Amino acid sequence: MNTKFIPDLGESERIDLLRGEGLVTSLAGAFGGGIKETRVTALLGYLMALDIQPFLELFRFSGVPQTVRLENYHDMNRSDILVETTKGIGVIEAKIDATDAWKQAKKYIGQKWAVLLSSHQASTNQMRQNRIRYVHWEELAKLLRKLNGKANPKVRFIAEDLLNYLERYNMIKEHESVEIYAREINESVTLTLFLKNWLYGCLYEKNSRIARANYFAPHFGQFLAKTLPGIHVGISYISRIKQITTIDNWDDFCDSIKTIRGKAWFKANKEEITKLKKHEGWDWTKNIKRTFLFLEEPRLVFTPPVQKRYLQKGKGYLNKRFLSFDELFKAWAA
Repeated sequence: MNTKFIPDLGESERIDLLRGEGLVTSLAGAFGGGIKETRVTALLGYLMALDIQPFLELFRFSGVPQTVRLENYHDMNRSDILVETTKGIGVIEAKIDATDAWKQAKKYIGQKWAVLLSSHQASTNQMRQNRIRYVHWEELAKLLRKLNGKANPKVRFIAEDLLNYLERYNMIKEHESVEIYAREINESVTLTLFLKNWLYGCLYEKNSRIARANYFAPHFGQFLAKTLPGIHVGISYISRIKQITTIDNWDDFCDSIKTIRGKAWFKANKEEITKLKKHEGWDWTKNIKRTFLFLEEPRLVFTPPVQKRYLQKGKGYLNKRFLSFDELFKAWAA
């Protein structure tokens, strides 16, 4: 596992950042588990300071911007973000749930505008209010996706990171679903590893979205279907991903199994596991990074199997690796 120090890494090298046993997938996530309003508003405030005009339009603040402030105290109250323009002061209050902060916003006496950023669905009467305005997280997400295409690298980075953070904690819907990670299996050793040992391994890919997938779905190839009874070409099984680990040698692989599954499990399944060490195409003599999925029991979901020609163009190797359940069921019904 990636617990040892690796010297002389180049600037372009990237390794996984873990907090406890979990993989950190966003800048905000590096400061602790779970989602917190203070982390969201800190990133949002910083992004606004980098490129304020799109946010003025979203929140309907007029005038020339002058300052953006975080965690401002108003008598007995504290606002998350305060924006000052030549036309007045606007307060932004963020809620990570569907809380209606109407009463709280009314306490910011003296401010020209108050924006409530939450998942609350405002009523028609509330939407007609001029001083207190409601903005849904999904509206913010649309803006963040536009900023993700900006030329300024700082704006792109923070916008993408905030999007990932909100998606990870289900604050917004994912723009492109990665519910299922799909890969090709076309030989018996990795087939047994999946069906019996509930494991799947592949070469490590930098910047992969695999950490955001909840399920794994293997596509069985022609060779397996021809040589093993009961195996059919296509996607038949789905298995929930319990944990993902990155290793770079055989000893680390064995240690990760013992840590996650226990020594007794490793001993009971050692015969099948060891076959992977001797398998051609899996060179364990070099420190090659690999990703392993620790899975729950595979479930037979699709009979007949989903054919790859309905998921991608052509009949070649499976190259569409991230799928939604909707895509799979549509392909199954084709």
